[in-house]
Amino acid sequence: MSIPVILCFDNNFAKPAAVAIKSLSVYAADGTKYEVFCVVNKDVTVVNRKFIESFSNKDFSIQILEARNTFEKAHQHRGITESSYYRLMLHDLLPNLDKVIYLDVDVLINDDLTQLYSTNLGENLIGAVKNLYMHQVFDTHMLNIDYWKAKFQYSKYSYINAGVLLMNLREIRYTKIWKEWIELSKQNWEYHDQDILNMSCSNKILFLPPKFNATYPIRAKGADLWDLFSKKELSETIVIYHFTASKPWNSKYSEQSSVWWDFIKRYDAELYIDFLRVYRKSQTVKVISQRFGTRSIQILRRIIGK
Repeated sequence: MSIPVILCFDNNFAKPAAVAIKSLSVYAADGTKYEVFCVVNKDVTVVNRKFIESFSNKDFSIQILEARNTFEKAHQHRGITESSYYRLMLHDLLPNLDKVIYLDVDVLINDDLTQLYSTNLGENLIGAVKNLYMHQVFDTHMLNIDYWKAKFQYSKYSYINAGVLLMNLREIRYTKIWKEWIELSKQNWEYHDQDILNMSCSNKILFLPPKFNATYPIRAKGADLWDLFSKKELSETIVIYHFTASKPWNSKYSEQSSVWWDFIKRYDAELYIDFLRVYRKSQTVKVISQRFGTRSIQILRRIIGK
């Protein structure tokens, strides 16, 4: 089976994307062929493009596509950039594909994705996993967001995480829902394209098992105490880890990061050394800043480089 998988990123997230792509390759089953499409911002360097393309083999093709500027004026904050909206243009960038798997770059594949891709979407626009974190804080935090009650007051049990999506591009083209996405992107949504998908696709979402988007709340002790997933669902072997809180490359010793660091240490020494070097430099800067103030950072950067 040939499975199209899409990742979207700018240069800041090229190396984390490389880890996700590497894990996809490592866990591919015999007989599975992946077509990986990287939809990138124009700032992704030639070096990073070539590094990612070096993972290609006869059963694992990688194609890099530059995104269009459809969402260049979309709302961006909290570190969310234009590239996060690229998933909303896949129907246009990939006109010959009717169904794809979309992955955020902060994921780690832990099994073959044939079962996910084989899921029948019917007339649903997307398949996705319910967002346990949003469910947990729905009453205490989410309803305090200005527009939340108007748009999502009935979504406590249906709001999805958009980091892993099975996308029905054929149906997206047919319904022309992408026109609504463009208009919605001009407004200031707290959760950006994720809010947009939850608003526009609410009645056409197929809910997937949590093993396909295992965020830290899903993996944490006590996840079964919330009435969103069954104990059986939560006990299934994880297929896709998703690091939605602190990113593993920024938090080497946190509980949720270990599986990510263990993977790159085992399967790609070059990536491991690169991330370890950057992590140690960032920690040095952080410690000096805390002890001596922000001015010391300027001096440090002159010595060790930015």
